[in-house]
Parts: sequence; structure tokens; C-alpha cells
Amino acid sequence: MKKSLPKLLLATVVLALLLTGCGAAATAPESNDADTDISINNRIINNTNEAEPFFTTAVAYPLSEDEQNALKLEKSDRFLGENILEYTNEKGETVLRIYSAPIETSENAITHNENGDYYGKGKFIEKILPVLWSAENPISVTQQSNYAEIMPADISEYSSERVQTINMFGQICDSVIYKNVFGEGIDLTCSFTSFGVNMEIVFNEHPKQNTYQIKLKLPGLVPDTGSPDYILFKAALDEVGARSILETPLAADKNGNWSYANSVRLTDKDSKTGTYTVEFTIDEVFMSNEATTYPVAATHSVSLYKVKQPDTSVYENTGDEAGHYLSPYMLVGDSTIKGEAWTYVRYETLYGMDISPAKVISARYVFRNLFTSPKEVTIGAYAVTADWCSRNTRWFNRPTNNENPISQVTVQKASDYSLDITEHFKEMIKNRNKKDEAEYSVRNSFMIKSNTENSSLIFPSGDGGLFSPYLEVVLMK
Repeated sequence: MKKSLPKLLLATVVLALLLTGCGAAATAPESNDADTDISINNRIINNTNEAEPFFTTAVAYPLSEDEQNALKLEKSDRFLGENILEYTNEKGETVLRIYSAPIETSENAITHNENGDYYGKGKFIEKILPVLWSAENPISVTQQSNYAEIMPADISEYSSERVQTINMFGQICDSVIYKNVFGEGIDLTCSFTSFGVNMEIVFNEHPKQNTYQIKLKLPGLVPDTGSPDYILFKAALDEVGARSILETPLAADKNGNWSYANSVRLTDKDSKTGTYTVEFTIDEVFMSNEATTYPVAATHSVSLYKVKQPDTSVYENTGDEAGHYLSPYMLVGDSTIKGEAWTYVRYETLYGMDISPAKVISARYVFRNLFTSPKEVTIGAYAVTADWCSRNTRWFNRPTNNENPISQVTVQKASDYSLDITEHFKEMIKNRNKKDEAEYSVRNSFMIKSNTENSSLIFPSGDGGLFSPYLEVVLMK
């Protein structure tokens, strides 16, 4: 259920967010009025923008002091894990929020460094957006010896402007815009995420072509192109160790119509420098559809890999080889572009937490629906009764599950929703160290799917760095 903040407090929260990156909690409104609904149109915020933001908690950031006051929560300083936040509610009960993604505790904001470039030093990763973007002055993402550099596909030099924007999901972002990168009037808007850089392109009208290119330098890494949702770069001869992720774009128009039938591919490589030419293709059927209302935004991120809690989607029609465990999005429904779609969820951090089932008051899985659906869709959570591996689970070998849902929720608007899994969670933690013996366990956990025919929704996972679903557990004091 969507949570609302008082208007005066919301204004204070939004003002604070204008000084930070995109990971904050205020977003644009849910209005269907084209004059006020700016959640899909990436545009510069100005004094004439009277859009009223709403509140989301599906981001892996601590609540601000104002947000804590509004929700009557007080943050604890106790460290329980890099993906766990602990609060106390007004009843003195402990409220744990266990995120799928590691929590970014810094502001992750844009500042100017000594060279005049735009700089972001997050808890995990350092990011630089150059004032003049070129092959000699790349966008860079660095974590110790692991790094990625992003350059224009041509030899041009592109000037920049630092602005506040609203991205296609409605998040207020501290951004840098590079002008006319992909043609006259087609700019590249960059903002920082917890794990890298988000890149958004806005097409104000149907473009002459539906492809665009960048160059990506990743020395010493080899690509794994087995997923349609991303290209994964690994260290040579390393079967498991991911280093960097290049996402397939997601496209959406100003009314919230969206398409994930897009692609990313590597067209060339300079072996001496480890530089790839990357080509993105936006779904031409969507771009030319009469129902698509411009402007259309296409968004993707370049990230350095950070270990997260395992989840994976399985799709009826993507074949036995295609993996989805690092996808930034979860398709849910029986009529998605990939066929019927289910998502399996596990919070392995629970293995190290000594939670007594008797102290559990409630447990709920909180997720976000990114775009308003034409109709109501019932989403159910189901107990999984067999072991599964996030990297290797596919539709054909998906684990067994109970036929009856643990709980269900009706989803339609772009908003936060939750599924009550309290009784199943108690069984999970009671059996958390019985990986093979117990039917209900942390290892098996639960999955979500749609119970409405002809449905197709898209939720964010914890992998994109912009959002993160979480498990909220309330414990007796």
C-alpha cells in the first residue's frame, strides 16, 4: 500500500533530495494528466513544476530524519549486515528492513572535484562524469582495481550541464546532461546509482533510427552474452566472478507505456585496450506504435558488480541457456514478452541472524510496480518447497512450490506494494539451518507470480542500483 507524507514534510524531503543522487525516496506523481504527469518525461525541474511527489521505500538507502519522523521510526546504529537497516517503532518494537541490494549509506551526490569534473564518492564505488565528455575524458566507474570507462562512439567532444531531472521512473535525480550526443536534440542524461552510472536518452519525437552506440573500456575482462537482459563481464578464466554489468535498455513513453523488447550487443573490440563498441536497439514496434506518446525515454546502467541477495526470474519462452539472475527488472505475468514469468526470492543474510520465530510479529515482502497497469493484477507469494540456484534456475527446472498462495495483493498503480509472508517466514527461520531436511526453509524461501490472466507487469530487482525490494520484519521488544 502506498504511504503518503504530509505535504509540508514532503516539500522538505524533496528539497533535500535535490542535493543528492537518484536513490532517494521522492518521485513524481501518479497522475494520468499529460500536463502534470512528468514521471516518464526526463526534464529539468523548474519553478513552474507543481507536481506533488509521493513516497517510496523500495530503495536501498536509510530513511532520512524527516522520513523517520513521518513513519514514527527511529534508526538504530547497530550494524547487522550491509543490506540490513534496523529501526524502532513507537511501540518499542524492532523493525528490520532486509534489502536485496547492499545499502548505500552515503549521499551518492554529484560534487565538483579538483579538475572541475563531476564526482560521486559512494560507499561502494567512485564515479566521475567529465565536464567535456570524449574518448580522452571518459565517464568512469571505479572500485579499487576494477573499473569501467564509458566513451562516445565517435571522436567528438560533448559539453555538459548539471541539472535536476526526473527520470523515467519518477525519481528526482542530480544529473549531468551531455548535449546532442545521439543527434540534434537527443541528449544523454547521466546520474549516479549505488553501483555505477545510469544513462537515459529522451526522444522527443520518433527518431530516424532506433539504434545508438557508446564505447566501453573493460581491460582484462571477457563478455558473457548468455542473458537477453544484460551483458556480464568476467575476469578471464573465471567461471563465476562477475566484474561489470551492462544492461539492456528499458523504454517507456510519457503515459507509462513501456517495452523491454530491446537489446544490447557488442559490435567491435579493440583487443589492445579492451574497448568494446556497444550498440543498443530500441523496440521499433514500440517506437512507431500509434499508442506510444512521445517523448519516449530509454534507460540503462553500467555497473560494477556487488554481491546481492539471490533472486532470479524464470521465463517460459527464453530457452534453457538464458539466465536472468542479474537483471535489473522482474517481469511478472502470463503474457510478458518472454512468456509466463515467475520470480524466486531468497534472503541468505537470514542464515546469520538469530531471530526467534516466537518474537516475530509480522513479515512482509515489499516491492515496487514501476508503471501503472491498464487493469488490476493479483500478485501472489508462494512457498517454494525445493532448493534452487539463482544462476542456474530456468523455467524447465524451476523448483516445486505450494499450490495455494501464502498471500495475495492487488496491483495496478505505479506504487509500493507488500505481500504478508509472516507465518511462512516463521517456518523459514525455524528451519534456517536445515537446508536439506525441511520443506520450508531460508534456502527454499518463496516466489511471486501473477494470478491474473493476460497480465504483464515489471518490477525492479535489487540489481540496478536505483531501487531494491526488501523484507520487513517486525519483532517484539
